[in-house]
Amino acid sequence: MTELDEIREDYDAGRLEDIKRDLERFVIVHRGKIEAFRKEQETKGLPPLSDEVALKFYIIRHRTINPGREIHDQLREIEREKWIRGIASGREPDPQEVALDWAKNHSAGWRAHRVTTIIYCFDRDKDRYLRLLKTPPATAG
Repeated sequence: MTELDEIREDYDAGRLEDIKRDLERFVIVHRGKIEAFRKEQETKGLPPLSDEVALKFYIIRHRTINPGREIHDQLREIEREKWIRGIASGREPDPQEVALDWAKNHSAGWRAHRVTTIIYCFDRDKDRYLRLLKTPPATAG
C-alpha cells in the first residue's frame, strides 16, 4: 500500500477529521497572510498564482496548520516507539534516548507525511476551503 493509499484509507474512515478542522481554521485565520504571500510571489516576477496554488504553497511554506496538535501527535509517536522498544527488549527503555532517536530518525519523515496528509485533505474538499479563503471575516456590529 502506498503512502497516498494509506492517507486515502484514513480519510475515508474518518480518521483525519482533526486535520480537516485544523485546515479550516488555518485558512480562516491566515486569509490575509495567504493573499500577502500571493502578492509577494508576484513582486518576484512570478506569474499570478491561483487561489488553490497560493494556498497549497503557503501550507508547504508554513509546514504546519496546528503546531500544538502536531507536537502532541509526535509525542504520541514517541510513546509508541518507547512501548515497542520496551516489548522488544523486555525492559523499560531510556525515554530521552528514544525521543532523541525518534527525532533524529523519524521527525523529518513524519513532518513530510503530515504535510502530504494536509494537502490530500485540502484536495478532497478544495472547493470548501477555497470558499473559506474568499469569505470576508465577520465584522462585529
